Parts: sequence; C-alpha cells; structure tokens
Amino acid sequence: MLPATLRRILLLGPPLALALLEIFHPQPEVNAQAVMDVATWFALFHAIQLVLIGLVGLSVLLLADSFGRAAAWTTRLGVGAFLVFYSAYDAIAGISTGLAMRNARDLPAAQQEGVWVTVKDWPAFDPSVFSLNVLGTLGFVVAVGSLAFAARRTGAPRPQWILMGLAALFLMGGHPSPFGSLAFGCLFLAGLHLELRASRSAVTSVVDTRSVSSDA
Repeated sequence: MLPATLRRILLLGPPLALALLEIFHPQPEVNAQAVMDVATWFALFHAIQLVLIGLVGLSVLLLADSFGRAAAWTTRLGVGAFLVFYSAYDAIAGISTGLAMRNARDLPAAQQEGVWVTVKDWPAFDPSVFSLNVLGTLGFVVAVGSLAFAARRTGAPRPQWILMGLAALFLMGGHPSPFGSLAFGCLFLAGLHLELRASRSAVTSVVDTRSVSSDA
C-alpha cells in the first residue's frame, strides 16, 4: 500500500509531465540537414519520454486500482502492451534516429545521406518499426478505454470517464503535440478530478463525524 502522498504524485505527476513534454517534441523538416540540426535534442527528448512512458503505465494502474480494475485483464494486457511496444518504438524511432543523425554530422555528405536513407522511415513508414507504435498505442487505448467504460458502468462522475475516453481517443493521433499533450493531459485531469472528489468526501466525512459527536 503506497503512502497517500506518493500515490498522488505517481498518479498525477507522470501524465502531466508527459503532456507538457510533448509540447516540445522536435518536428524538423524531413531532410537530413534539418534532422541533424536537432539530433541531440531528438535523442534526449525520446530518452526522457522513455522514462515517462514507464511512469505513465504506473499512473494508469493506480487510476484503475481506484475503480477496482487494476487486476482486470484489459488493464494488465493494455498496460503491458503499452509499456513493451511503445517503449521499443520510442527507443528505435526516437533515440536511435537521433543518435544516428548526431553521429552523421562529422561524416562526408554522401555518407550523411546514406545514414539518412537508412533511418528516415523508422518513425513513420518502416512497417516493422511503425507496427510497434500501433501495438503500443492500441495497448493504451485498451487499458484506458476499457477503464472509461468500467467507470461509467459503476456510476463514476461523468467528467472522469469522459476524460479517460478522450485520453484513449487522442493518443490515436500520435504522441507529439497537440494529440499527445491532449491525451496525457486528459489522463492527468481524470486523475485530478478523482483525487479532488475523494478529498472533498474525506473532509465532508470528518465534518459530519464532528457534528454527530457535538450533538451527542
């Protein structure tokens, strides 16, 4: 059982951090020189994102646990696929591409072009690499989307399950801003709404208890 403060940090911090990070996702023109110019940041960005992906997976599990869904097969399968496949995609399409183009800076122009031809399709068009993105995104959609349906069935407040549904929907547009920021921002807001309601309920319960004690 996590301490309440640590649980709240792990629930809210990673999706908020990732939503903000995606605003700064490098989106250079699709040519060798443009990518080499941002190669260091491209690799560093995706290294930071790789860490946050793991933490967001934990955030989803904590959110699911609040609805008694942490052990559900859709949660386990979805989060597992998100962590494995999205992390692999990030490492290849992001970190490897950035490092390769960074190292290509010192090569002759012809060799730079050779490196570019090798890596340029990794993020979006190489079937074996892009399939990792599809599977990882699908995992997130299954985990968070099924949680939204479960929250609705159990009578959770409308903002919570709508925000979770939107998080799943927006990530299908890709992780760079605006869609990535919207997806992880919605996940953060869903968790925040949950925590605020829980805090208000706790305060109300304490006030009621004190009122009963005073009357007695």
